[in-house]
Amino acid sequence: MEMNNAYEQLLNNTAETIIENNIEDVYMGDVEVIPVNANILVEPYVRNPYRYIETTESGLIVGVESSHTYKSNETGEIEKNNELVRCGKVLKVGPDCKNVEIGDDIFFTAFEELKLPFRKKGWIMVSETRIICRIVRKNNENGKL
Repeated sequence: MEMNNAYEQLLNNTAETIIENNIEDVYMGDVEVIPVNANILVEPYVRNPYRYIETTESGLIVGVESSHTYKSNETGEIEKNNELVRCGKVLKVGPDCKNVEIGDDIFFTAFEELKLPFRKKGWIMVSETRIICRIVRKNNENGKL
C-alpha cells in the first residue's frame, strides 16, 4: 500500500512540476508562424493529389502508390515506408524565398523536413533549396495539367 502512495505522490509531484513550468496557454488568434530566411511553412498532403491513377481495359489499376507500411523480409515486423519526395501546399514563405509563393503546391525532398510542433497542425518547415519543383496550372480550355 505504501508503494502505491509513493508512486501516486511521485506522479502528483511530476504533474505539479509540469504545470508550474508550463508556458501560459496562448490564444491561437494572438500568434502567427512567420518563416525566416529562405524557409517555407508547408502543409504536407496525406496523399499525392497529382498521382495519376488509370484503369486498363482488363481492369488493372495502374499508378497507385505503394502502402505506407510493409512487412520486413529481414525481421518480419511491420515497418514504415520512407518517402524520399513529398507533396504539400505552401502556407508561408520567408523573406529570402525567390522561387515559391503562398498557395503553391510543391514537391520537396522529405529527408530534411522539420516538423513544427505548433498546435498539432502537422505543418513542416522546408528550406527553399530542398524544393524540387512547383506545380502550376496551365491556362488551357479543359483545365487539366
